[in-house]
Amino acid sequence: MKRYLQLLGEMRNYQLPQAKSAVQEMEPDDELVIVVPDQSMAETIQQWATGQGYTVSNPKRSGEGMTRWQVTVQKAVAPGERPPAGAPALPA
Repeated sequence: MKRYLQLLGEMRNYQLPQAKSAVQEMEPDDELVIVVPDQSMAETIQQWATGQGYTVSNPKRSGEGMTRWQVTVQKAVAPGERPPAGAPALPA
């Protein structure tokens, strides 16, 4: 399931902890798009998530007017782990 976490109005000190919490609550095969106001925070989230073993996109600039950066984090289904109920079965 694709979800979004928008951290544009949050204080900088709270952005990484909120992103970490949201990523850790993800179910297998979920995708979380995290939107932050600056490139350095996007890169910080990318480095943390990569270090935790998540699949992470490169930060990219998005939107017009106010600058925003997006990082997409995906939690893969581990070998031998079952996908969530209602998810399509993976080929063997």
